[in-house]
Amino acid sequence: MATAPALRTFILTRDGVITAAQAREQGLSRASVARRVKSGEWVRASSGVYRLADHPVTARTRTRLATLQVSADAVLSGLAAAWWHGLVTKRPTTITVTAPRSWHGSPEKGTVVIRRSLDAADVVVEKGLTVTAVPLSVLEGAVEGKMDVLDRALQNKKVTVDALLETYQRRRRCRGATEMAKMLVLVGSGARSAAERLTVKLFAEHDIAGWVANHPVSGYEIDFAFVGRKVAVEIDGMAHHRDAEAFQHDRTRRNTLIALGWTVLNFTWADLVERPGYVASQVRRATV
Repeated sequence: MATAPALRTFILTRDGVITAAQAREQGLSRASVARRVKSGEWVRASSGVYRLADHPVTARTRTRLATLQVSADAVLSGLAAAWWHGLVTKRPTTITVTAPRSWHGSPEKGTVVIRRSLDAADVVVEKGLTVTAVPLSVLEGAVEGKMDVLDRALQNKKVTVDALLETYQRRRRCRGATEMAKMLVLVGSGARSAAERLTVKLFAEHDIAGWVANHPVSGYEIDFAFVGRKVAVEIDGMAHHRDAEAFQHDRTRRNTLIALGWTVLNFTWADLVERPGYVASQVRRATV
C-alpha cells in the first residue's frame, strides 16, 4: 500500500485527481477512499473520480476531471488534446472527449462527447491522461479551431506531413475527414497551385474581376495583379514552408513593388480558408 506522502505525490502528478481504479492500484480499499472523502481530504467529483480538496482547480484539473467523468475509457480529443500536448496556448472553452460507442450519458456543461472507436496508433497517455496522439490532435484541433494549429505544429516540428497523412488515411471515412483533406492539400507539394485555385474561386464567388495571375513586374511575379489600379494581391505561404531566405525574398519583392507605386495586399492561407469575406472586402476596397 502506498504511504501517504507517496500517494499524495501520485495524485499531484495528475493535477490533484485520482480515480477509484487508480486508488485500488495504490493499495487503497473502498473504505479508505470513503474515509478520505468523509474527512474532507478528498472531494468526490463524480462517480469513481476524486480530487484533493486542497489542490487548486486549475485548467488542467478541470480538463482531467471532465474527461474522466465521461468514462474511465474516455479519450481527450480535438483542440483540447492539442492544448494538452502544448500545441496551442489557450484551453478551449468547450472540450471534446471521445467515449466508447457503448457509452450512454449526459455530458457535463462545456464538454462535447463523441462516441466512436479510435485506432490504437491514434491514442497515447500523456501526463497520466489518455488523449489522442499528436497527429490526430493537430488535424482535429485545426478542424475544430483554426488552420493555424496545423501550420504552427509543422513549423515547430511537433509533427510531420507524413504523420498527418498516415493519420488521415486511418480517419478518411470518419468525422471531419473532408475538412482534413482540404487542409492537407494546402500543406503538400501542390500548395502553390492550391492557393491559386482557392483565390480564383474566392474572386469568382465575390464577383471580383479585372485581375491577372502571375503578372511580371521588375523581375518578380505578382500572384494576382489588378494592373490598372496597381494593386498586388500576394498569398503568403504556410509558415512551415518558409525559411529565412524565402522570407527575405518576399520582403524585398514587397518593398520593390511599393517603391514602384503598387499597393500590396498580403493574405495568409488562414485568410483564404477561414476569412474569405475579409479578403474580398479588402481587395474590393483597394481596387475601386
